[in-house]
Amino acid sequence: MKMISIDEIKLNPGIEMLQPQVHENITIIPLKTERIYIDLLTLKKGLELGLVEVKECDTSQVNTVIVKNHSVTPLILIDGEEIIGGDQNRIVNSTILIDAESEMKIPVSCSEKHRWTFKSEFKQSDYIANYKTRRAKEYASRVSSSFQDVIWSSIDSLEMEQDFASPTSAMDGSYENIKAAHNQIIKQFKIIDGQTGVLIMVDGQITGFELFLNSEIYREFHEKILKSYLIDSKIKNTQFTINIEAAQEVIDNACDSSFEKKNISGIESAYAFENEAGLGTLYLFKDKIVHWSYFKKDEEKISDEIVSDIPLETDI
Repeated sequence: MKMISIDEIKLNPGIEMLQPQVHENITIIPLKTERIYIDLLTLKKGLELGLVEVKECDTSQVNTVIVKNHSVTPLILIDGEEIIGGDQNRIVNSTILIDAESEMKIPVSCSEKHRWTFKSEFKQSDYIANYKTRRAKEYASRVSSSFQDVIWSSIDSLEMEQDFASPTSAMDGSYENIKAAHNQIIKQFKIIDGQTGVLIMVDGQITGFELFLNSEIYREFHEKILKSYLIDSKIKNTQFTINIEAAQEVIDNACDSSFEKKNISGIESAYAFENEAGLGTLYLFKDKIVHWSYFKKDEEKISDEIVSDIPLETDI
């Protein structure tokens, strides 16, 4: 597919880094962009107002659910966002915009391996897929449209790392198991007025960033994003030097990446990008950033790639 630059997409993200916030070995840098006036409905508000329905297909399918948007504005679903209930819990495979007063079958992945029986009507989870699961999904999406096994494997690894197993291998069970500890840490990180995103550092290393259309949408995902990183991190009573220049370089390099247009499900546009340090996906609507995710590259995968490039010795 054709590779394009961010200039060709006609974007000027104008990302401003605000005062870093530190707790133990975790640092966040709030991000801010100019105010964008596009009216979008989030899943949380849509369900609360009775304007959105999420249903199983007539014949239930693991990797597909039906979303009905009864609102007069487009509905946004965020990559990794979890819905719980139905025949099993699911996560949204990618950020999707569903047009006003319409319904759509959307691609999802199971986040609860050992249940396939109706539990309740779908509702929004308090969590999104953890950082490592979303990153693994990002890698897998480059080579396949189906990555359910990758997600199950990642959730299994999460349970092993947490030394915890829910009865149905449900991702939200791992979150609930350490909910009290996470809630105490989250209190240390305040939302700044106008904040539209966040860059996260663990042990002094930049692990990723998330950017949203506006501060209202970011506010809904602030705690979920931070918890998705915390659950994959070992909290230590150690603080590290904050390298603002390195953080700015990560953002600059992401902006300077080449972007490859992806197939989409809704009325959004999506572009995958990758550079030496990280990878992610940029989602646009009306030429504005509605969601932008960046993940530091998996060092194990980089090591595997290096090894695979070394020629094998052969007998002469």
